[in-house]
Amino acid sequence: MSKKESLKIKNQTPISIIMHGGDYLGYLLAQTLLEQGSQVVIIDKYTSTTKKYTNQLKKGGNVTFINFKGAKTFLKNLGRIDYLYYNLNNRLQQNETFESKDFLIETDNLNLSLKHAQKFKAKISILTSLRLNRELANKVNNEKLAQPSPYSNIELQKYCENLTAEFRDQTKANLRIIRLGTILGKGIEQISDPKLHMLLSDSISKNQIKIIGEGLDIHNIIDASDAVYGILKLTFSDKTRGEVISLTNKTDYTTLSIAYKLLELNVSAQAIKFVTNEDALLILQDLYVPAPNASKYGWKQQAILEATLIDQIQKYYELNDQKWNIPTKKNITKPLSSIEIDTKGGKIINKIKEIFKKRNTKKLFSEINYGKFSLNILTVTLTLLLIYFLLSPIVGIAIGGSVIYSNINNLKTDVLNYDFDKATKSLNTIENHLGKVKKNTTRLNWVFSLLNKNTLLSEIDKLFLGFDYAIDSGDNLISGLEPLAYYIRDFEPAINFDSGTPSTTREYRDYLDSMEENQYLTSEGAYKLNLANEIISSVVVEYFPRFLQNEMLNFKTTINETSESVESLNSIVSFLPDILGNTERKRFLVLLQNEGEIRGTGGWISSYAIVGIEGGQIRELFVDDIYNADGTLRVQNKTFTPPQSLANTLEITNYSFSLVNWSPDLYTVLLESESFVSALGKGNDLDGLFTIDISFIQKLLTKWGGIEVPGETVLITSDNLHSKIFEIHENFTPGSTQKATFLANLANETVTKILSSNFNEYKDVVSIFEESLNEKHLQAVFKNSEATKFFDDNNWDGQLDSKYISAPISIDWNWGGNKANLYIKKDHKLDIVLDDTEITYTYEINVINESTANTYPEGEYRNYTRIYIPSRAKILGIAGMENNEYDIYNEGGFKVVGGWFNTDIKDSNKLVLRYKISKTDLGTYFPLSTQNNNAFFDLNIFKQAGSKKESYVLNITYPDDWNILESDELTSISNQLSRRFDLVSDTQFNISWTTP
Repeated sequence: MSKKESLKIKNQTPISIIMHGGDYLGYLLAQTLLEQGSQVVIIDKYTSTTKKYTNQLKKGGNVTFINFKGAKTFLKNLGRIDYLYYNLNNRLQQNETFESKDFLIETDNLNLSLKHAQKFKAKISILTSLRLNRELANKVNNEKLAQPSPYSNIELQKYCENLTAEFRDQTKANLRIIRLGTILGKGIEQISDPKLHMLLSDSISKNQIKIIGEGLDIHNIIDASDAVYGILKLTFSDKTRGEVISLTNKTDYTTLSIAYKLLELNVSAQAIKFVTNEDALLILQDLYVPAPNASKYGWKQQAILEATLIDQIQKYYELNDQKWNIPTKKNITKPLSSIEIDTKGGKIINKIKEIFKKRNTKKLFSEINYGKFSLNILTVTLTLLLIYFLLSPIVGIAIGGSVIYSNINNLKTDVLNYDFDKATKSLNTIENHLGKVKKNTTRLNWVFSLLNKNTLLSEIDKLFLGFDYAIDSGDNLISGLEPLAYYIRDFEPAINFDSGTPSTTREYRDYLDSMEENQYLTSEGAYKLNLANEIISSVVVEYFPRFLQNEMLNFKTTINETSESVESLNSIVSFLPDILGNTERKRFLVLLQNEGEIRGTGGWISSYAIVGIEGGQIRELFVDDIYNADGTLRVQNKTFTPPQSLANTLEITNYSFSLVNWSPDLYTVLLESESFVSALGKGNDLDGLFTIDISFIQKLLTKWGGIEVPGETVLITSDNLHSKIFEIHENFTPGSTQKATFLANLANETVTKILSSNFNEYKDVVSIFEESLNEKHLQAVFKNSEATKFFDDNNWDGQLDSKYISAPISIDWNWGGNKANLYIKKDHKLDIVLDDTEITYTYEINVINESTANTYPEGEYRNYTRIYIPSRAKILGIAGMENNEYDIYNEGGFKVVGGWFNTDIKDSNKLVLRYKISKTDLGTYFPLSTQNNNAFFDLNIFKQAGSKKESYVLNITYPDDWNILESDELTSISNQLSRRFDLVSDTQFNISWTTP
């Protein structure tokens, strides 16, 4: 339910939020609210239990389920809240102790809920546990009892109640704390009070009910139906504002009195046995005084104790697959059979004679002689049984499977055609027939047992559970991603690259608003699909028939790939509305780089573009040659101070826009570019930076087979693109627009081609984008923190950060005025020697220049190489720099070794750097970590943006007494790991050993 949807709900329809509402109490509360005409939202973790209750509720009213992961976004976008029921009692019963992070998450959730509810002046009820409050009071009043641990459920309740009270004092919110007695009833599968749970369990499964101690512990009990009635009555009443209330039967019950009552109800147990617990510290006197009972505010107990216990006993019998003759009022008279006492207090009492109850020894039976059945009747009976228990389920499974398969294909078609109503219908059909297939499979359980295939049945059950989660995720994802799909379908740029005149005034704010509001649905869908993937991935394919195994493997691969893609989409839609200018115009710099002349972030900057996006529409677009920008700034006498390392290397004092990508860190380039863009009159700041190498465009052209570009007489393909750019470059004169025009026209046709693709073609285009991002022929960095995190997690943002200190980083800068990098072959060799506290690196770079002449685009590879290593690394040796001259300086958190590493035509060259790092110097940044008797080495190898596929040889030597645990596909020989691979993207290895 989005903000817009909540605002459309009539004012007379209350909106009720139930936090932690996925248990039986939440179900009854939601059911009652739905019957009263309320719109209900349940927020809880998505589990099989919450799913069961939510599915039942959806059949009877307008209910929405939100996973806690999406709660913050959902509450933020909700337009109204009338009632908040925070069922903390549910969370408290799940664990006796919590991790510190879970403790903090719960208190944050409570604080968030209170603030959002108060924003709309909602009525708020915080539901806690009367039992835990009693235990807290007894621990405080009795010094012999251990105090609750810092992260116990008792302390969590105490903290949350205090937080709630403080919030009430500060805001005067319409709020009350309701302490619930232990809830019993026919829907309670396990009583939250451990002592009562043990009593009930013993009563149905043993001959004796065991009571530890004297049985004088006090219990507060309430029937589930009475609890719901009380919660609603207390919440609706203004007299309860700011009050703490006990919602429980007025009578206090001891463990012994409840045990007597159970024996009276004809349970399986016949006696009570008292047992001494030597470790227990007895409470000599329960001094607890509960908060005022709910009866003070008009609540009345409706269910009598006997009826409540009967419902609860019946549930325990059902869960134990046992039958029980439910007693009537006439036979609730069963006396005790015996009492066995083995306690210190009980030894004071003489042994009590066993009291026998009267037993009815008469047995009713009738002996029926059926005679001989005719052969025909027997045959008909067996045939009917065969049809019902074997043939019918098999046919049902076959038909259901066929319908499911057909509708999965329909679902794909519907999504590709943007027909989301049909997609939803297809999804519902799949869910319906999956239920039928599951029922028919259950009818064949006897076959699996007969054939001793229970393990296969267990794997099939896991598969069904995974399908359930996947279908549930589909419903969320269709609704959540629908606005994004419509935006892609309908988008038409208002401005193109060769014209600054808008062609349309249309904006897409509605789509962006819907993306933002529906993001919680996408998160919910991604979460469920991830659960489905985890379950289905755990299915053991080998247990299935051979003819199904390949299909099963393909399905597991598909669900895994889909889950990863959806997770990426979920991350993207979290920041996309902001990037597309939903609230204000966003401006981005685009640098077109030619990696034939490699530079810090990929290549020589050929052209640049300024793109302004607002309301999802392109509202500003400017494209120009980089040399024209430099010329404009020179004419205007605008000067800029270069980074010190650049000034020292190139011996320059004036900084130009064409050199802005000196740093290999893309975020640094973004910040450096702002001053140039501002001086050119194109705005004062930038929200992001994109770099595009020629290789990316070539990949698209290869996919399409070429593209027609206005003004060109031949089809532009991946093969002739470089030669066309060389031709334009040779004929370039300052102030000319030939190159900018060609690139603008090429960009126009490329964008048009992408936007006119259908969904099937998008898959191929997206794969090219992903491949280019991985290979760093396409990079992006943003000031939006969520976008930055997403691109950084995927190594797409071109930032040098601490994760790369585990291996040397090589950065080339071609300063030869040619495209020699197209003729260069380069390989790397890295030898690493490890021990507990020190790592030694020997890094070797070999270059071969296959240029045959010093004629453009070929020529000498005049290259300034920088190698980035940890700032506190100790250099052991450097060889191969021109004239053995090099610079060493600190920059961007790294130590940089830089020098000219040139290679003439038809020649080769080698550079070697040796250094070591120690744990003492690097501390927590030391890439080798140890824990217990294990060592872990995380190696991240950085690929320079724009570089081609380069050979890399990795050798790791470790101590003789280490034993490899995980080699991450490196070859292990003796105490050495090695591997030869092509460095086409950032490459990571996670290696572990056992150590002495």
